[in-house]
Amino acid sequence: MIVNVSALYDKNCHCRHCEATFTTKRIRSGTLTMVKRDSDFYTIFTEQSLNPIYYTVNVCPECGFAFTDQFRDKLAPWQKQVVDEQISAKWTPKDFGHIRQLTEAIVSYKLAIYAAELTDQPHAVKAGLYLRLAWLYRSQENTEEEIRFIDMAVNEYELSYIHTDYLRSDKEMSEVRLLYLIGELYRRLEKFDLAIKYFGKALAFRNHTIESGIIRMAQDQWQVAREEYKEKKEQKIG
Repeated sequence: MIVNVSALYDKNCHCRHCEATFTTKRIRSGTLTMVKRDSDFYTIFTEQSLNPIYYTVNVCPECGFAFTDQFRDKLAPWQKQVVDEQISAKWTPKDFGHIRQLTEAIVSYKLAIYAAELTDQPHAVKAGLYLRLAWLYRSQENTEEEIRFIDMAVNEYELSYIHTDYLRSDKEMSEVRLLYLIGELYRRLEKFDLAIKYFGKALAFRNHTIESGIIRMAQDQWQVAREEYKEKKEQKIG
């Protein structure tokens, strides 16, 4: 696979566990051409090898701690101890700071998910990791794994909504956007009653948000979910 190397640049990173400095790749946003965006915000580009989500996770080559920019800035002493015992002690040094293939991107997310769970990162952070990993499996046409991680993502997003930690952890996530996304992920899991419930919550913001695009999407997907729910009921009766 030939990758447009000029689209990539090196970013200096500071490990939040061992404090080592290392470089990792990022994509220059102006180099991307979008083909389409799915209803759960997965974006497809003309050069999928340049999808920014390949490079979201920073992996420290020294200690193996994998994290994103949304992780808490500092680890507590107990978190450092757990990372030392469960990650660093078992880590074989590996450099993720080069051009990543899909399989390496998947591994980086699994490392970050493990680190996020061990260090008790906010629900919104864990949800974002699960969802992006589901997207990577979608690009691989691995539906079984995609659905598995969508299920994990929606559970974490619901907890994030309940505890409102998305307000502190994800600058791009508003309440109406989160409600819409929970609804859409439930729709993809064919849990249509929950999908309709959350789309309805999003639509309640119709006159109280400037995010008119999200409201239109919620309206469209609410209708889709209702139709799919009806079809599913008819199939059961038939």
